[in-house]
Amino acid sequence: MFYGATGVGSPVAGRLTDRMGARRAVALDQVLVAGALVVGALFPVYPVLLAGAVVAGFGYALTNAGTNLAVSVAVPVRGHGVALATKTAGVPVLVAVSAPLAAAAGEAFGWRAVYLATVPVVLLVAAAALWVLPDGRSPRRTDPAAPVRVLPRGFLWFPVGAFCLVAGSQPLYSWTVAYLHEVGGLELPVAGSVTAAGSVAAVVAMVVVARRSDRVAAGRTAGGSRIPAVVTLCVGTAAGEALLVAGTAAGVPVMVAGVVVATVAQLSAIGLMHAAVVAAAPHAVGRASGVTMAGYYVGALVGAPVFGAVVDATGGYVPAWTMSLALVLCGAATFTRCRAVGSGVSSDRTGGASDGVAPRRSRIRGAAPQRVPRGRNAAGG
Repeated sequence: MFYGATGVGSPVAGRLTDRMGARRAVALDQVLVAGALVVGALFPVYPVLLAGAVVAGFGYALTNAGTNLAVSVAVPVRGHGVALATKTAGVPVLVAVSAPLAAAAGEAFGWRAVYLATVPVVLLVAAAALWVLPDGRSPRRTDPAAPVRVLPRGFLWFPVGAFCLVAGSQPLYSWTVAYLHEVGGLELPVAGSVTAAGSVAAVVAMVVVARRSDRVAAGRTAGGSRIPAVVTLCVGTAAGEALLVAGTAAGVPVMVAGVVVATVAQLSAIGLMHAAVVAAAPHAVGRASGVTMAGYYVGALVGAPVFGAVVDATGGYVPAWTMSLALVLCGAATFTRCRAVGSGVSSDRTGGASDGVAPRRSRIRGAAPQRVPRGRNAAGG
C-alpha cells in the first residue's frame, strides 16, 4: 500500500511541489509521517495502520519531488548527477542502518514505543527542511516573464522507462536472498550478506558513475546528454540478471557475480535517471519528478509479486529472471526515446541562477531571486 500510494500520488505531489516549493513539500511530508506514526501507535488496528501507510506513501511522493526540486535550485547543473545520485544512495544506506536498529528496539521496547520515539526525529527533520532547503516554487501566473510549467513533448517516455526498469529489477531486492538460498544452497545469513555487499558496492558506484556523467553532460542543456549512460546501465542490469539465469547451471560464483553486477548497474541507472529528468524539464521539476516516480513506484509495486507468481507457476527461477531481464531491456529501449526530450530547453530556472545555483538569500528564506530566466518555456522546446 505504501508503494501504491506513492505511485498513484506522485503526479499530484509533483504539481503541489512546484506550487508550494521544495522546503514546504518536504516539511509537509514529515508532518504527515509524524501524524501517521502517532495515530498508528495510539490506535493500533489494521484499518488505521493501513490508512497510515497510504498517508505516509503520499508524503514520500512529496519528498521525492521536493528533494529533486531542491537539488535543481541549490546545486549547479554541472553537479546534478553527483547530487541526485548521492540523494538516491541515501535511501539504501539509511535502510541498511535503520532496519536492524529498529528491529532491535522493537524487540526490546515494542513497536509502539519505536513509533512514538521516531516522531520527534521526524519533526526535527521537518524543521530542518524549512530552515535549510531552498524554495524553488513556481512563480505566480501573473508574472509575464515566468516560464510555463509544462512538461516537454514526449516526456511520458520517462515514466514508461522507469516502470520497465523497476518492475524488472525490484526482484533483486525482494528475491535474491531466497534465490541464493534455494537454488545456490547458501545459508540465509550468507545470502543476505551477498545482497548487502552488492548494495554497498552500488552506493559507491552510483557516485563514481554520476561524476563521470556530470563531466560528459557539462555544457549541455538537454536531459538527453545523460540518457546514453542510463541506457548502458539498464543493459548492465539485464546482463547481471542474465548471469542470475546462467547461475542456476553454472553455480554460486556466477550467481553472486550476477547479484553484484545487476545491483550496481540498477542503482546507478536510477541515480542518473533523476538527473536526466531534471535536465529534460528544468522549469517543471516537481511535475516531471512526480510523473516519472509514478511509473517507478507502480513498477516497484508489481515487480516483486509478479516475479513470485512466475516462480510459483513454473516451479523455478529461470523463467522469472528471464522475464525480469526482458523488462529491463524494454526499459533500455524506452529510455532511448528520451534522448531528444527537452532538447533546446534552457536549464535556467526562475528559482535560481543560470547555473542552477539559487541566490544565497533564497536558500534560507525563499526570497524571490532578481534574475529572470532567459530560456524558452518547456512547451516550446
